[in-house]
Amino acid sequence: MLDVTIRQASSADAEAIAELIASIESDALVSEISTDERRRRFSRYLADGVNVAFVAEHGGRLVGELTLALGDPVPTRIGFSVHPRFRRNGVARQLLEHAIAWADERDVHKLTAEVMTHNTAALALLQDEGFVTEGYLVNQFRRKAGGASDAILLARTVAS
Repeated sequence: MLDVTIRQASSADAEAIAELIASIESDALVSEISTDERRRRFSRYLADGVNVAFVAEHGGRLVGELTLALGDPVPTRIGFSVHPRFRRNGVARQLLEHAIAWADERDVHKLTAEVMTHNTAALALLQDEGFVTEGYLVNQFRRKAGGASDAILLARTVAS
């Protein structure tokens, strides 16, 4: 397992988070917005408290991020990404465990994730951490290149 430091992100991290997500293969991205638009959204949503994000750093470099789109009374949506060169080293697991603990401490009633069907690593990780399949979402993510990707809806009820 890669030794990482996890901390809560601020709007000052928006640029690094947007660059991290830009490093991910386009077929694995949920959203195909520009890096500049992603940076603006992260900055605004974090500053306004609409989202909470955690970053994983290794050797002074941001190698992973996890964002909670806070919902109240609706479930809180979760999304995460790890730089391609740091995958399969436990970064996502550490971020997810940190986020689950954060949610447990705040009595968030439910976390959900929409994962593209071909992302078997994310699906397995979420299931390992207590998420269960709640549905299959047809054409959930429209692609700029045409067509759409299906997704699996997973959820975890947070312990009170």
